[in-house]
Amino acid sequence: MLILHLAMVGLFLLDLALPRNLPLLPYYFLVVVLSASFATPRQMVPLIVQAYGLAIASGLHWGFLPSIDYFTRLLALSGVAAAAVWLSAQRTLDTALRRHSEQILAVTIDNAGAGVGLADASGRLFRVNAALCTMLGRDAETLLQLSWPEITEPDDLALEQPLVEEMLANRRDSYRLRKRYRRGDGSTIWADLSVSCARAPDGRLEFFIGQGVDITAQMEALVFRASTEAMLFRILDHCSVGLALCAPGTGVILQANPELCAELDLTPAELVGRTLPQVLGALEQVSAEDAESLTPMDQAPLESLLRGEIDSYGVRVKLLRAGVLRGWGDLQLSNLRDASGAVMHVLVELNDITNVVAQTEYLQTAAAAGVVGIWDWDPVHDVLTWDSVMYKLYGVQPEQFSGAVEAWARTVHPDDRPFAESTLQAAVRGEQEYAIRFRVVWPDGSVRYIQAASRRFFDADGRVVRILGVNYDVTGLVQTQERLQVEQHRLKTTLDALMDRHLLLGPVCDDAGLVVDLRIVRANPAAAAYNHMALEALVGTGLRRFWSEPVSDGLVDLCLEVLRSGKPLMLDSFPIQPSQQGGHRYIDIRAVKVGEELSITWRDVSERIALEQALQQRAATDSLTALLNREEVFTQINRLLGGDQRRGGELAVLFCDLDCFKEVNDRYGHQAGDAVLQAMAERIRSCLRTSDLAARIGGDELMVVLPGVQGLDDAVTIAEKLRQRASDPVPLPQGEVQISISVGAALACPDETLDALIARADAAMYTAKQQGRNQVVAIGCVSP
Repeated sequence: MLILHLAMVGLFLLDLALPRNLPLLPYYFLVVVLSASFATPRQMVPLIVQAYGLAIASGLHWGFLPSIDYFTRLLALSGVAAAAVWLSAQRTLDTALRRHSEQILAVTIDNAGAGVGLADASGRLFRVNAALCTMLGRDAETLLQLSWPEITEPDDLALEQPLVEEMLANRRDSYRLRKRYRRGDGSTIWADLSVSCARAPDGRLEFFIGQGVDITAQMEALVFRASTEAMLFRILDHCSVGLALCAPGTGVILQANPELCAELDLTPAELVGRTLPQVLGALEQVSAEDAESLTPMDQAPLESLLRGEIDSYGVRVKLLRAGVLRGWGDLQLSNLRDASGAVMHVLVELNDITNVVAQTEYLQTAAAAGVVGIWDWDPVHDVLTWDSVMYKLYGVQPEQFSGAVEAWARTVHPDDRPFAESTLQAAVRGEQEYAIRFRVVWPDGSVRYIQAASRRFFDADGRVVRILGVNYDVTGLVQTQERLQVEQHRLKTTLDALMDRHLLLGPVCDDAGLVVDLRIVRANPAAAAYNHMALEALVGTGLRRFWSEPVSDGLVDLCLEVLRSGKPLMLDSFPIQPSQQGGHRYIDIRAVKVGEELSITWRDVSERIALEQALQQRAATDSLTALLNREEVFTQINRLLGGDQRRGGELAVLFCDLDCFKEVNDRYGHQAGDAVLQAMAERIRSCLRTSDLAARIGGDELMVVLPGVQGLDDAVTIAEKLRQRASDPVPLPQGEVQISISVGAALACPDETLDALIARADAAMYTAKQQGRNQVVAIGCVSP
């Protein structure tokens, strides 16, 4: 500004020295316009006054004043000066707003609960807040020497780099993703990261603004939940909580453990097969605020859950035993969904919370009585003030407390004291909030768990001058958590003790990144024992080696498809021939995608399949001849008559009876008669097509069913072939036996019943007997 003032004086002196016809009047105000680029309106006022003064002095010197023309010029230049002042005011306002915004940004960053950092376009950090330092386990000085790629987990760097390049290319202004960071101690944490940017007016990126929240616990919980849900239905019977799995939509109870049956006071037969609305409709729900307030179960949210509109529903219910109230239960209903979002099962959980309700009522009463203690500490003068509840929490009398931090520290458990004191001192230094859990020892020697929370107050220099906080007793909560840890340990032990075989598989990729195999990451003892391998030898084996193509017939490719699509695999009675077991085996197998891995469980059902096949064979065949028995052949004929089985042909029945069979039994004995029947059965089988059926329907009566014949003549032709083949001598130990058969043939009529068809074939056979035996008689349909 001094230079501009001197410049204006120089212009005035130059104006006096130049000829009269070269006025420099506009240049006085040019200096004013130049000052608008950096000066405030207040700073410009002396310069404007000087410009007017020198302009008037110059006009008087040269005799331009007084004149209308000179005043007009001054008036026009006054407009220029006013415009310059307005521009200066706008620039000053913009500068003030920008400085205010920068101050707000700085305060927001420094006081944000989430970790916040600023980085330049190269990725180098130039500002971080305390929360980010705590989250990454590094001090601010260390972080400011690093760039964001240097603290990012290498596997996640490739995922984030394209997003950063798009921001640098001005194709996006923000992004959000979950990624991992490396802490100062070498450990890894998950963070929910949101990144935006600040740009110059020309669009060039000036710096990045990143905000991260530590979600390590949530990610670990998600992985654990995904891995345990796939095995939930196999551990129902081993859980101490009442559990049941129900069909989606209908709510039909598929499986329930004994604990749930006991909680509902129902037998398994009374529970399984019924629907949730039927079972829960008989319960009464309890108000969480008043255990005496009972209302009928609300069916609306239950129906909404079964339709898949909501994923969970919880209510407190009354538990009865023989019609008498014995306590309360926490009923939780949840939809278990697969990777595609479809509901697979409805999970029912019923916890007996009688003791919890009693404790809750106690805590509510205690809260109303004031069990949350408030403390106020002045660290500058070391004055610690407690309210009356604090003395109750620590089990001391007011006269026994000196009002200093040292007196508080003496009540803390010796094992927790160093941590509690160091954390409090870190809060005094402004490094972190004071919110910890620790143990205190009462004068009688008992131990209580205390949770602390606080707020710090700072003076103008940023020093902590006051910490105001609360304490509350969490002993019951800690004890509950300890019980949960015991329950989790028991759950893991139960999983390892399961009879079902389980494998956790990880993908194996080729050079192009395609998944070509699966590697066994984890196996339970049952899987190792089934394959006669040590658990250590099983882990790390490739699935294609474990289940080679000749053994598993495409099973590995089916598992890879589950990993690609996320759709679960459910195979029952799948044939497999593991070399360790030998012979053909059958397994029920389930494969579910869990994160980027695959969980496979199988059960060997070979013995059950073999038993079922043997029972089916025995139930459908005659034990002597191995032909179909009477019940099975009648069932098959009914199927052929009732179904669309006769396209391209008709159905014929041959009723066969051995001629003079009684004489064979009387002369040679029943063993010879059995041998003759077996020989006849074999000869009949040799004359039939693969689609034909042969059966023994009693004694020496045999039946042949011929589907797909072109007419009665075709049936007679086959019957003649049977008759001629039956006439061959049957060798017996006593010598050869010559025997013949009489055959009655009947073609099925439209809409004819089984009894009518059999009766016509039987009548034709008796006609053959009456006409001299050893011949075929056919009976067609009788016209009405």
